[in-house]
Amino acid sequence: MNPTIVTGMHRSGTSAIARLVRELGADVGSNLLPAATGNVHGHFEEALFIQFHDNLIARLFPNRAPFCEWLPLADAEFACTDADRAEAGTIWKTHVTFGGNAWKDPRTSLFLDLWTELLPDAKVIVCLRHPYQVHRSLLRRGEPFLHVNYSAAILGWTVYNQRILRVVSTLPRSRFIVVDVESAFREPQALAEGVARFLDRPMSAKALEAIDSEAFHFEDEGRDALNDFEAFFPETGAIHRQLKQYDFLHPAPFVPAATETASSIRSDEARLIEFEESHGLRARARKMLIRSIAVDRQRATDLYNQLAKVDAEKDRLIEDLSKFNEQLKQRVLQMQGSQK
Repeated sequence: MNPTIVTGMHRSGTSAIARLVRELGADVGSNLLPAATGNVHGHFEEALFIQFHDNLIARLFPNRAPFCEWLPLADAEFACTDADRAEAGTIWKTHVTFGGNAWKDPRTSLFLDLWTELLPDAKVIVCLRHPYQVHRSLLRRGEPFLHVNYSAAILGWTVYNQRILRVVSTLPRSRFIVVDVESAFREPQALAEGVARFLDRPMSAKALEAIDSEAFHFEDEGRDALNDFEAFFPETGAIHRQLKQYDFLHPAPFVPAATETASSIRSDEARLIEFEESHGLRARARKMLIRSIAVDRQRATDLYNQLAKVDAEKDRLIEDLSKFNEQLKQRVLQMQGSQK
């Protein structure tokens, strides 16, 4: 089986596709992130790749969303070093040693050129979701950075998918597919069979079960408004349309927009709000943003409780060490007394 990469912007169905790839016989790793709210079946992300990509993002993308280590707000000009390539090679060899032949990490999107150069026979599955639908999904998850920069998800989506587009536009079509998850998850049979053909793997009933449509939140509200999104974010909308031409189930021919003029409002945040207001989406978005404050509070409470448990455990260990030390002292005294 060719090395297989599953990537795409966060909240774009990458976990479900990685689960499908695993059920088709790929090994995505053993040291995986656990399941969590929003990913009930698991993330299927190998820790080695995540740490490597997080380190690269921290070094190479100085402009990032607040409280979020994985979301650049602007692209950056950089070239990976020989040391970066060597480390990537070591990570891949380690992964293979433990049986791995595939991985999934949205952050791979930012460094896809590095990996396709290192693994020239790799097959890439790009998960695509409309930028506004990703924004809504992150709102639903209660991401704290949206309270500080409401347009951060749109800006981050643009960086992730622009870097994907640069790479896949240079690759042979046999090496990659793009999966528009909002439509593909409504056709699980066609999706599973198509991915199986792409990876040259036998189809199975278990693979079909991996596409759990009920676990995916379809962003149907405001679906008609998405056609107008590019008027407010021309660059972002154009990137989405260019990637849609590669959608392996429902490709859409790319036709350059007649104009690239955005709304007269300059602020990204204000333009996003204007888009929502013009299509009756703002009230619902505000409710989701307010509700996410409760999520943030719960996170803070959980972290405080974890800290309290750590402190209590630390105190218990200190007490145990003190008792053990006292026992050792008594034992030494006893031994010294018996030698007289």
